[in-house]
Amino acid sequence: MVRVSGGGGGETTAEAVADAGHIAVADLLAPSEVAEARAALDAVFTSEADIAVERGWRTDAHLVAYALPAKHPALLRLCLHPGAVALAREVLGDDAVLAGANGLDLPPGSTGQALHRDHPHPTPGITLYLHVVVALDDFRAENGATLVVPASHRPPLAERVPAELADRAVPVVVPPGAAVAFDGALVHAAGPNRTDERRRALHLFFARPWVQPHWDLPATIGDAASALGDEQRRLLGFGPGPRRWDPQARRVVR
Repeated sequence: MVRVSGGGGGETTAEAVADAGHIAVADLLAPSEVAEARAALDAVFTSEADIAVERGWRTDAHLVAYALPAKHPALLRLCLHPGAVALAREVLGDDAVLAGANGLDLPPGSTGQALHRDHPHPTPGITLYLHVVVALDDFRAENGATLVVPASHRPPLAERVPAELADRAVPVVVPPGAAVAFDGALVHAAGPNRTDERRRALHLFFARPWVQPHWDLPATIGDAASALGDEQRRLLGFGPGPRRWDPQARRVVR
């Protein structure tokens, strides 16, 4: 079982996500893994510095790097961390896959994000996407801790646009190595960074295997996939398909 911090009431991880829409997970990464992730993510940011502004990866709000498993071997391993995979399986089932993996930095003075949903079509009663934000620095209200609007993934709040829910947003304060995990339909954002410190994180998007991924990781990894093990390939979405979730029909289609 994944160690969920601040839990209570005997809820399972899946029940807690279904109810409030989010949980805090303690000690997902060990201190040595946090240090490794920081170094690898910074290396990716440095390698992309010459194109980041042009492509919209560096803005006043944040610095982002996409498709991390294809960009650094340490990040491939950490994005498939056993703790993160176990968490995804508890919520989404044993056949959960990694549907995207990004790195985010909120440098000092970052304005933060507008409230939004990763999955704009809430499906009350079933979690299709689980967003796991792994803190690599302290997440505090002052430096841009993840903001969440509890229960905004289900009615009646699911029927409202994110901007209308700003007065309900609360920061989730966690230390490095911990994570904030939430239903992809939950309203959330990275807050503004009002400090002189960085606020880095890994953003891991897990999904049920029959919904549309956020990123085509098999195509991005390409020939390097030959070095992957069977379980790595499965978690990254390699396999027969395609299958996807039709939000209007609310069923799997091919």
